[in-house]
Amino acid sequence: SFSSTVKRSLPAFTVTSVTPNPHVDIAKRVEGTFEVPCFMTNNCASGARLKLGSDGLPEKTGMYTANFTCIIPHAVTDDPGATPGRAMVYGHGLMGNTGEVPADPQRQLAQQYGFVVCGTDEIGMSTGDLVTVITALRDLSTFPPVADRLQQGLLNELFLGRLMVHADGFVSHPAFQRNDGSPLLDRSQLYYDGNS
Repeated sequence: SFSSTVKRSLPAFTVTSVTPNPHVDIAKRVEGTFEVPCFMTNNCASGARLKLGSDGLPEKTGMYTANFTCIIPHAVTDDPGATPGRAMVYGHGLMGNTGEVPADPQRQLAQQYGFVVCGTDEIGMSTGDLVTVITALRDLSTFPPVADRLQQGLLNELFLGRLMVHADGFVSHPAFQRNDGSPLLDRSQLYYDGNS
């Protein structure tokens, strides 16, 4: 079932780029992708629908490659004895994307309060869904694909959060470690910051 699949999985992830010192507050920006079970038709593309089984529950149809962007502030990296950053998933607003993660409010929050902030495109309401959303606004009978894909987007965010707090998640990669191998992420609690 949908819930038992989610409980048991840690997504595979790939770090595609690490940008050192992209801003005065940020020690590094880390970008990459992670794999999430797709419960939609058409490979989870915009406009797709949830694939429901005979029991009415979503069925896995394959895997979806989601993106992520993380910012790690100097507050948690400059001092070798510094406390690891608190893990926070950032949720962008309507028609946004992960480009908002390194924006001023998130950078300031990260540096001032010691958060490592990560986000993924909230599919269903991201820039990649613009045509589907506009179509739904013109004709509300076409709204169900927006809501279906948004449910997949929320699942993607949950898996991103899992990567942030799992011992075999982000902290297993050098991009999320100090030079001595100690973690830059505090895995004890996960926070969420939603926009819009």
